[in-house]
Amino acid sequence: MTLKQLEYFLEIAKMGSVTRAAQSLNVSQPPVSLQLKLLEEELGSPLFIRDKRHLEITPAGTLLRERAQAILALLEETSRDIQLISQERHMIIRIATIGSINSQMLPEKIAHFCSAYPYVNFQVVEGRTESVLAALRENEADIGFVREPFNVTAFHVVPIRNTLLPPGEADHFVALAKPYFFEGSSSDAIPLEDLQGKPLVTHRRYREMLVTACRKHGFTPHIICENDGIQSSLSWAQAGIGIAIAPYTSAIINTDSSLVIRHLEDLNFSPRVCLIWNQNKKLFSEINAFINLF
Repeated sequence: MTLKQLEYFLEIAKMGSVTRAAQSLNVSQPPVSLQLKLLEEELGSPLFIRDKRHLEITPAGTLLRERAQAILALLEETSRDIQLISQERHMIIRIATIGSINSQMLPEKIAHFCSAYPYVNFQVVEGRTESVLAALRENEADIGFVREPFNVTAFHVVPIRNTLLPPGEADHFVALAKPYFFEGSSSDAIPLEDLQGKPLVTHRRYREMLVTACRKHGFTPHIICENDGIQSSLSWAQAGIGIAIAPYTSAIINTDSSLVIRHLEDLNFSPRVCLIWNQNKKLFSEINAFINLF
């Protein structure tokens, strides 16, 4: 079945005659008759009942007429859309990101970018640092936003400053919990020793760092939960189960006003957020322009 056969068939059905269809198509009659014959043989069913003066369409022909009209209409629409894309330009930037960046920085940057590049659309996938790295390795994303620490091998790495932090101030770790976990302390910052004996909740990527820092101060932390996401830590803190340990720029996505945030002193690691992409990947100019916003 070819598009030409469908076009000829529809014209025959419209005109009710092979001769008149051929005249309308501005072709000789034999090719039109031949294409109709081949189409009926392929389908194994007559499409018209023939008499000397008129062709009457069969039930099979009626069904084919409906489908052929839909097929040709879709083909025309597809051709038109492809022409529009080629004329107006169109592209997609695929971004894999951790949740804190997706909720805090990306919307503002994308809004600014789209004013200059209105033909660019975005696909954003949110996940953990590990899933972002995997998406880049498997070429399922063009760029990614991750939080240190991570294996920088094979990636271009650009540390970025979170606009929620004052200029020149680095991100830091905080303790987030119900007020009763901080009884006796009114300061915005607490020493690590204040965590001794208290139930702690943290991302598994920060466990060793937290344990090492606490042991340097003479105690082993009581970690009651390790998880794979900041939202899990916040949920446990909201339930009053324990103290969530997290980077400040992740912790402030919390909207529960009953939770208290305390800056953790003596935890010197700065959990920077980085924009990364594969070293061996050639980026389009639009993606480079987006990277430059950061």
